[in-house]
Amino acid sequence: MAGKKLVSRVYLFIFISVLVFSGYFITNIVSYQAAKDSLRSSIINTSLPLTRDNIYSEIQRDLMRPVFISSLMANDTFVKDWAIGGEKNVAQIKKYLTHIKHKYDFFASFFVSAQTGNYYYYDGILKKISKDVPRDKWYYDFTAKHEPYELTVDTNQAERNTMTIFINHRVHDYDHKLLGVTGVGLELERIKNLLSEYQVRYDRDIFLVDMDGNIQVSARNTVISESNIKKAPGIGEIASQILQVSYISGNFEYDGENGHMLLTSRYIPEFNWFLLVVQNQNSALKTIWQNFIKNTMIGFILTLLILGVIIAVINYYHSKLETEPGSDALIGCFNRQEFIRLFNMQIAASKDFSLILFDIDDFRGINDRYGHICGDMILERIASIIKETVGTDSTVARWNGDKFMVIIGAASEGANHIAMKVLEAVNTDAKILRLTENEIVKLCAGISPHANYETEASMTFRAETALAEAKSCGHNTIRTA
Repeated sequence: MAGKKLVSRVYLFIFISVLVFSGYFITNIVSYQAAKDSLRSSIINTSLPLTRDNIYSEIQRDLMRPVFISSLMANDTFVKDWAIGGEKNVAQIKKYLTHIKHKYDFFASFFVSAQTGNYYYYDGILKKISKDVPRDKWYYDFTAKHEPYELTVDTNQAERNTMTIFINHRVHDYDHKLLGVTGVGLELERIKNLLSEYQVRYDRDIFLVDMDGNIQVSARNTVISESNIKKAPGIGEIASQILQVSYISGNFEYDGENGHMLLTSRYIPEFNWFLLVVQNQNSALKTIWQNFIKNTMIGFILTLLILGVIIAVINYYHSKLETEPGSDALIGCFNRQEFIRLFNMQIAASKDFSLILFDIDDFRGINDRYGHICGDMILERIASIIKETVGTDSTVARWNGDKFMVIIGAASEGANHIAMKVLEAVNTDAKILRLTENEIVKLCAGISPHANYETEASMTFRAETALAEAKSCGHNTIRTA
């Protein structure tokens, strides 16, 4: 029986544990997924486009300045008049280009004459351009386009072939005939540093890509392994969509070498380039994942504590149910229902035993004279005396009111002897005498020894009959049925 109870309790604990842990874990998973979806939606629809537009505005602010200056140079009457006048005083154009370079802090400033082919820069004449020289091809390609200006990335011969972003602008005379090309140059490293600042500020990878997919400018490149996005794993599959000229920006996703990537693009018409801002989704969600792990661990510990409290409470009330369902709350004896169960166990044991039914004489009068609180204390004390006298091998139960039934492992004579000892102990108990102001509390007892094939009902009936006979004979009387 005890083994079955233990197994049932173990199953109960397992069920509660699974229920509590599952409930918390499922709740945590749902919360994590909701936070993940919310953050991802925020990155795609708000954060990434906002970063892109901020960078676009700052690039326009930082790079449109040299475009504006080159336009001013192309429309400067000094440059036009000097070229129309036959380019006689080289010192004048040298001084002009030097002034432009230092005043606006450019890496280069130049003027290429359509008439003489001379390449003037801030230190004089650099060279004479020629169609036969490959590195001069930019000039002939640009003048053939009839575009007012263009932006190119090339080496700067005047500065040890350093990679430079040149802003080339056409110069026309007053009759709109080509006089040459003028402009300024920005060191490519400066643009990289500019993008690096953006990258640190926004914690995203940033690229400037031309129409063919070539990465013209980038800072720390951790997401695209190739110099051309068309050849890079993942992004190469959507490169054609990214490189479509549109004044409406686009948002894209792809699986790259380092995880799932979120990309937003914007076409920069002034440079004919694309601005790409890339965010590694895994990195962006890393904080949420760490918080999920942290919350799971904290929740696991708290759940263990809660489970411990639940188990302790269950154990407490389970033990209370095991010890108290057959007990009388007032005096700590078994109640009538438990007596019947124990009686049947005694019958099954096939041992000689007797029932002794005790009744307190004139207990109603005691309650009237000394009060019910005192009466309860006397009941509790008498129960203690009976239990102490009959020993731990016997069963003491409160039968009803002021009656006590005892199952004692003794025949008629032994039971009678025990009953007499109980009566004497109650009569002389100092605590009871103190409660009753030295009035002796007396008992009567009825004894019914067990007979073969006798039931609980017949045996208790004989004990009650014997008790009635004892009470009719006076106080402190014992009778055997």
